[in-house]
Formats: sequence, structure tokens, C-alpha cells
Amino acid sequence: MRSTRRMEPAAAVIDPTDRSEDPPSGAAARSGTGGRHGPPWSQGFVDYERVAARYQQGRALAAEVLDRWASAVSPHLPSGLIRVVDVGAGTGIFAAAWPRWTTAAVVAVEPSAAMVRAARVEDPAVSFVLGTAEALPLRDGCADVVWVSTALPHFADVHQAVREFTRVLGHGGRVLVRTLVPSRTGTTWLDEFPGRAKWEARCHTEQQLTEIFQPHGFEPTHAQEVLEGTETYAESADWVQRMRHADSALTALSDEEIAEGVQKLRSTPTKVSRVELTLFVFTQQ
Repeated sequence: MRSTRRMEPAAAVIDPTDRSEDPPSGAAARSGTGGRHGPPWSQGFVDYERVAARYQQGRALAAEVLDRWASAVSPHLPSGLIRVVDVGAGTGIFAAAWPRWTTAAVVAVEPSAAMVRAARVEDPAVSFVLGTAEALPLRDGCADVVWVSTALPHFADVHQAVREFTRVLGHGGRVLVRTLVPSRTGTTWLDEFPGRAKWEARCHTEQQLTEIFQPHGFEPTHAQEVLEGTETYAESADWVQRMRHADSALTALSDEEIAEGVQKLRSTPTKVSRVELTLFVFTQQ
């Protein structure tokens, strides 16, 4: 149950000199510049300006899955009110979850105006602001935790992003990364698709993650897999066809590779796939 103790408004951590104007939805946003190769603030794996509504539907997580993530992150959180910056927040699925997990004020930073408009977060503890990981529109030392959910591979300059994490975190702050690591994360249905090297190239290995964070004063202090569910191959095939243009692993593949993979899934429709992602904790030294 969420705490009733008084919390600092989430927007209080935003640097007012860098804020964008608020759109009618009340969340900070501006027009995106998406295109075939993506906007300059991303790797261009997915055109989120075009697929925001589909992303919101396809990425929704059941309450029990969010509870598993709460259990995974809670041992790594400081006590008391936690100031969380959700970088690459998308439509706010996790931004909305944080105040349910703990006493938290959350600023969700997202570069895509369409993703912000698709968000359905009505919680005074959560504030959206348009911005990029490489130039966070936040004050120095304003956060205790930076949360990055499946967004790190999308950043245009991951080292500059981590420098920004260092700037906004206080001493001893933590970066919690939810991500897919091919060498350890289990997503069974994806193994049925040809072109594995293509989508793997878009992911960071465990060693690469350490090499990204260590030069900026972070040490890896924890890693674990979190089960997000099981589903039949038929259900996986349905999800792939819905999310073909809204998932970075799928957009790495050609139409022919997608068709071949979907056919394999549908050939054994009752086979069960395990779906999990990995939590990495990096602590500022």
C-alpha cells in the first residue's frame, strides 16, 4: 500500500530554465522529429512518434509482474522518500509503478512527444518532462535513483547519458537498469527467429554494461533475472504481429525473417515460452 506521508512534488527536481512548455495533457512535451531513420536523440531502432499507442498497449504489464519488479528493486533502495528519475520513460508504465512500490517522487524523462501523449498516468507523485538522456533537464544532485527500462540501447550517446546520470545523482546514488542481455536473459520465443545476430547487436552484453558505467564512477553491485511471465507460442506470435514495428528486436529483422519466425511459433502453438528480463544495479562510488 502506498504511503500517505507528505512528498515533495515530482516536478520540483526539474530545472525550470530547461523545461519545455506544457502541452494540453499537462505533461511537458514538444513535437518530435521522427522519421525512417529515427530522430537525432535515439538510435532510430523504432519510430516512437508513429507507434506510441501500440507501444502502450503491447508493453502493459500485469500487476503481479510489477510486484516481482518491486521485490527485485526494493533491497537496493535507500530509506525514506526516494527521488526517482525514469529515463526513457516511454508511456510511463514504470513511472506509475514506483509510487506504488515505495514512497517516491518520480520524474519521467521522455524524448518522444507522442509517447508522452499516450501516457495515462494520473498521480501527483509523477511528472513528465520532455528531454533526452544525454541532456537531462534536471538539477544537479536532484535524484537518489535513476531507472532505465529497456531504453539504454536506444540512447544516441550512452556515455554522455551516464555522465548525466552522475550529475543528477547524489553521492552513493544508484542506476537500476532493466534490460535484455542475450547471454543470460531468457526470452524463449525469440530463439525461434532467424537473424539472431541482428537483434543481439542492438543489446549490451554484461561486460559492455560494466565498461559503460565504470569509467563514470559506478560499480556493478547486483544482477538478477526477473520472470515476467509465460505464454504459449501462439500468444507470442500474436504479440509479434502486433508489435512488429514497435519493438527494437523485431525491427532489426527483415519481413521474411519475421514471417519465418511467426510460422515456427504457430507450428507449435501450445509450446510455452518463458519471458524474463534482467535487473542490473550500478552504485556510485
